[in-house]
Amino acid sequence: MKRFLLYSLVVVALAGAAAGYLAYAKLGALVKLAVETVGPKVTGAVVRLDRAQLSPLSGKGRLSGLFIGNPKGFRTESAFKLHDVAVSVDLKSLASDCVKVHEVLVDGPEITMELAKGGSNLARLQKNVESSAPASSQPEAKASEPAGKELKLEVGLFKVTNAKLHLSMGVLHGKDVTVPLPDIELRNIGRDKGGASVKETVAVMLGAVTRSAMNAAAGAGGLLKDGAGVLRGAGKSAASGASKLVKGIFGGKKD
Repeated sequence: MKRFLLYSLVVVALAGAAAGYLAYAKLGALVKLAVETVGPKVTGAVVRLDRAQLSPLSGKGRLSGLFIGNPKGFRTESAFKLHDVAVSVDLKSLASDCVKVHEVLVDGPEITMELAKGGSNLARLQKNVESSAPASSQPEAKASEPAGKELKLEVGLFKVTNAKLHLSMGVLHGKDVTVPLPDIELRNIGRDKGGASVKETVAVMLGAVTRSAMNAAAGAGGLLKDGAGVLRGAGKSAASGASKLVKGIFGGKKD
């Protein structure tokens, strides 16, 4: 009898572990699907996610290998490469119309700002997000079906650390200059109005990153003019042209 009870406990433990693993894997797959479904609709660019993990017990998880491409008309490979994003979600809120995200911590992202006479890729992404239709990860409803409520988000903390900005422009003949970005921290996104839409949330986050990148790009004008670092290989005329382009785009902008 004791042996039977022992075997039964082992079976129950294994079944519980298997169920927990399946729930863990399913939540991660759902997050990945949502990111790759909603992302392109909101940004107007390719969005890929290598892996998503979200614990069904703690609500903590990670996004690995998040790739956000560029809008049409830009030549660089990507706008954002987010290698590691830690998230924490209130699991109870997943069944509601407003998902409460405790924190989104982005560490070591690589951001590419491509400058052209018409503006930058980041500014274009921002415009795409702000002008996009309300985003949904659900299939479009038929005309005869009532439209569901738009998903809303509350984000307690959005923080970006150790970010690198790759500044790219055609006059540098394929070369770029890399500068660090200061840490970015936003709190209580959407909380004052009971939640913000997905596109509003993305617009706030992207706007903060874009402003920081614009300030860094404007500050890099002196480096470009001097032709320092990697720009020496592009020649003084290219560096001078790049400096003028930066001043033309950001010269009149203020924080």
